[in-house]
Amino acid sequence: MQNDYNDKILISFVIVNYNLANEIENCLDSLIKNVGEINFEVIIVDNNSPDKKLYETEKKFSNPNIHYYYLDDNLGFGKGCNYGYAKSKGTYICFLNPDTLINDPLLEPIIELFKDDDKIGIIGPKQQLRYKVFDFSAGYFPNVVFEFFNLFCIGTFVEALLVFIITSIKGKKYLQMDWILGAAIFIRSDLFKKINGFDRDFFMFFEEVDLSKRAIESGFKVIYYPSVKINHLGSVSGKRDYSLFTKRIYSSKFIFISKHYKSINKSLMNFFLTLQLFSQLILWIAWFPFNSLKSKQKINAFIYLIKQRIKLL
Repeated sequence: MQNDYNDKILISFVIVNYNLANEIENCLDSLIKNVGEINFEVIIVDNNSPDKKLYETEKKFSNPNIHYYYLDDNLGFGKGCNYGYAKSKGTYICFLNPDTLINDPLLEPIIELFKDDDKIGIIGPKQQLRYKVFDFSAGYFPNVVFEFFNLFCIGTFVEALLVFIITSIKGKKYLQMDWILGAAIFIRSDLFKKINGFDRDFFMFFEEVDLSKRAIESGFKVIYYPSVKINHLGSVSGKRDYSLFTKRIYSSKFIFISKHYKSINKSLMNFFLTLQLFSQLILWIAWFPFNSLKSKQKINAFIYLIKQRIKLL
């Protein structure tokens, strides 16, 4: 990377926080150690976290490149990212989850890839989780096949296994995909502005899938870069409230289907997704004796979602 890039902010990292100040401290520490010579800024948007611990983080990481913003309401992930973007100055934006760790220099290869092809709009690194043969870092737009498998709680894993197999067979440094997992998503700032940022209808989940789809529809490529890696703890917030996590992810998927699918395809997708609510409810009732706390939250969430679907009939 040429030093003449250092006279302007090249990368703006936008991190949205909700009760994850401890994770943000680890994230910032790893980021600062691996950012290299690139001029960067970090914009942290606090979604009115009840624990108020981010103020302590701000004292520990008092840095002119790190900016903190405290919102009066919880706007959700997408709106929080949009707020952070409005404060950014970078040529490229990285929306980064608090529960991520950057342990290797990854910015230079990503920026070079952007510069090599002006039709590349979004790039995502491999997000290392505890799974070996399942790759959740990128994927394909929802379809009837995956939703059918999800009736048996395996659709997401079938998709992740397929991504792992394809990346292993092709052996390329990068490849085009439909979407990139939003825990670490790099996008051109001008493209983000062109497609009006994250859709405000999504409070949490599927906003990155929707963003990727609109980027592709605008003529840009979505690239998965598996040779560039970060560590992602995964669903830290969701594990603190399984009920809310479940409600959000299914509600968002229904919104995505309603927005992007038409006629028979839309009807089939909604049909399979509604059936999943019942199959998951049965599963968690059966699992109650083995994990009553998690099962209770899941059962309550699926009953709520089923009632919401019935109201729409």
